[in-house]
Amino acid sequence: MLATLLRAIEQGLGPSLSSVGDIAFWTGMLMLAYVVLAPLIRVVVQTRAARSGIEREWIMSCPHCRKVSVVAGSECEHCGRELDIPWIVRLYIFFSNEGEASWLRTTRWIYTVIGLSAFVVITAAALSAAGSWSPQSNIEKLFVGLSLIAWAGLGWLLGRVLGIGTGGPVSRVRDAIFSLALATVLIATTTLALAARPVPETIVARVKVDGQVAQLGSEAIALIGYQLGFEYLQVEHKFMGFRRITPLAIIGARRIELPRSNFESALADMLWEHATGLTDRGIMVRKRTEQFVTNESGIYEIVLRGDEVSIRRYQIPPT
Repeated sequence: MLATLLRAIEQGLGPSLSSVGDIAFWTGMLMLAYVVLAPLIRVVVQTRAARSGIEREWIMSCPHCRKVSVVAGSECEHCGRELDIPWIVRLYIFFSNEGEASWLRTTRWIYTVIGLSAFVVITAAALSAAGSWSPQSNIEKLFVGLSLIAWAGLGWLLGRVLGIGTGGPVSRVRDAIFSLALATVLIATTTLALAARPVPETIVARVKVDGQVAQLGSEAIALIGYQLGFEYLQVEHKFMGFRRITPLAIIGARRIELPRSNFESALADMLWEHATGLTDRGIMVRKRTEQFVTNESGIYEIVLRGDEVSIRRYQIPPT
């Protein structure tokens, strides 16, 4: 139902949706590039600066000797007297990156690179698994782009929440709350993007019908009442939203087994053999037969589109 609604929206908006989808998609890609490259460039610059001996420190003018002193503790490095730094400023300096120990700085760099690598791997794997590198419709491209924008924002916020020296506890809690909101948006846009993807169709069999005789390859069967049957094994888990169909045979006065690999045959036999036990675990295993009326001679295609089975006349391409 959701897929039908999205297709209707796409048809209603027409070509205008194409430019909007392109903008959203490439904006998401650019944001992903920024989220990955900006911290990486920062690590490279900081590494080169550290090798050159360049350091950033907190400094202040001592209220007693009037000399500029590096804030490395509570006392002036020149006169040794108390610098009178407010506690809230001390806390801020403690959580900042300036003047951090070299081992902590190196740990932060390594941690950042590992986090960026994990982010890139997860992003590439998710896009490849969902086929989102090349959206097949304008509305799918729109929602993929929105998903990329949400994912980029989520990655940036998680980097601030989980990073070393990226802020105090208050800012981390704030960013964590924003991360939860973006995660909700990401789930919604990803669901819509998957629903908008056109369902691929598979031609299960091409059957030649002549009167009440159907021929599949070199085998022929008689039809009863011009009805051609298609038998398949259906495995369904309603809670998980999973449904898979395995074609089995063409049915007439007798059956013609459809070609399957040894693995598919063994799997189908195993599922059917343990159908009762699987049903007790919430997995429904059924054998079903769809009947199609073929009262006109010609070539028919049995088509599997998602979890829907249909039949149509095969149009011979003109030579």
